[in-house]
Amino acid sequence: MTEIQIKNLIKEYEKEYIEFMEIEKLPQYKIDFFEINVEESDAAGFASAAQAYYNTKTNEHILRICKSSEIPRYIVFHEFTHILDTEMYAKQDSWKYMALSGYTEYHAAQVELMIMLGADSIQTQDFSFTVDVEIGNSTVRNYLNSRHQLVVNMMNRTDFPRDIEALKTTVGVLYNYFGVRSICKMYAKDYTEEVDNTIIIQKLSKVLFEEINSFMVGWFNEAQVELSFVSYMKIMWPMLQSYFGKE
Repeated sequence: MTEIQIKNLIKEYEKEYIEFMEIEKLPQYKIDFFEINVEESDAAGFASAAQAYYNTKTNEHILRICKSSEIPRYIVFHEFTHILDTEMYAKQDSWKYMALSGYTEYHAAQVELMIMLGADSIQTQDFSFTVDVEIGNSTVRNYLNSRHQLVVNMMNRTDFPRDIEALKTTVGVLYNYFGVRSICKMYAKDYTEEVDNTIIIQKLSKVLFEEINSFMVGWFNEAQVELSFVSYMKIMWPMLQSYFGKE
């Protein structure tokens, strides 16, 4: 697609997102284009066809779109959720924008899975844990387990955390998993938990993992979003200290 065609598609997705989320509007954002860097993607452990960024100094939201990749609705809805969350909870506040990282990955993954399940609105209906999702002929169960395995693989790398960006990305993927799991816990009639959290516990500590594991469930109100800042920073500070200790 040309850049104009992509922009038109994104605007159509925006209209659908506003209707889906039952909101009046989405904050203004600028669309930038990029190409995926294979070397950087391999180093990170995965690649993304879209990315949302926010400049706290200029109050500018930026939606970056890969020109050479497919642009599925569920991926763009994921990024729109980052834009919406940032506007609601971290507007022009650099500390809150950093601390919001965990919750917004959680929330975006909730919305993403609902779109992958074919939901028409945020008012989700029950579903089967074995129903297929809109990606790779995968069931919800397999998709959830693959999200968990991605976290394990990233944390199990010998160079983890390779740098601060890799650390933030990996913890974000953990919150993505919690978001997908929360939808399954709430709405999958035959949900069962089948994962081994040993590696994650080793990286975070048993106490911290259990605190976050039990907290990241359900739809959050504003007070819960604020509380999530604390739990996210509990993860980040010790791991940042560990990272800098390697220097």
